[in-house]
Amino acid sequence: MKKTALAFIASLMLATSISVGSADASTKTYVVKPGDTLWKVANQHKLTVAELKSLNKLTADSIKVNQKLVVENKSTAAKTVSSINSLHDTKPTVDKPVVSTKPSAGSSALMNKVVDIAMPLQGTPYVWAGVTPNGFDCSGFIYYVYNQAGVKIPRLDTIGMYDRSISIKDPVIGDLLFFENTYRPGISHIGIYLGDSKFIHAGTNGIEVSSAESPYWSQRFLGYKRFKDIK
Repeated sequence: MKKTALAFIASLMLATSISVGSADASTKTYVVKPGDTLWKVANQHKLTVAELKSLNKLTADSIKVNQKLVVENKSTAAKTVSSINSLHDTKPTVDKPVVSTKPSAGSSALMNKVVDIAMPLQGTPYVWAGVTPNGFDCSGFIYYVYNQAGVKIPRLDTIGMYDRSISIKDPVIGDLLFFENTYRPGISHIGIYLGDSKFIHAGTNGIEVSSAESPYWSQRFLGYKRFKDIK
């Protein structure tokens, strides 16, 4: 009787172990390292930031060192593929990086104009909520320059501009760079790309050119984007 009971318990423990092992195998995780951002982790595992946040039920855009993130869930992925196949005529709504990132000839000229307007503004002081050459904050600078170039965007903060733009894989001059966790958690800073990892923005010293590869900015870099208004 005892042998039978022990055999049953052993079988139950083995079945439980196999079940747990199967569940772990279906879910791939990643431990956050110093310098990681949601964008970096998502890009590394071929996900969008929205997909990564959804997998981990994140409501904020910040992550912590040693935080464990789910970067692949095979059962969820299978359900997603099945849903897509059954709705193959429906256009996807997820904001993925565009396949072709080169703007049209007309838009390329516009992007050059953006940079031509931005560069002479170097040295303009930083002013909270400023939107004129008397002083700019980071989003106010973008608002002013793009409107002067002919892109009529409303006065938005960095989060509003992030939502009004699409992700870009290979940026061109005039595109946007977004940063997180600067003076506040989440999306908090924006600049204009100049090429070679350089960008112009409203920093604490006013309008200046910085490198996205510097220790400070590289740890906070979120990604390149382009206003939806530019085709």
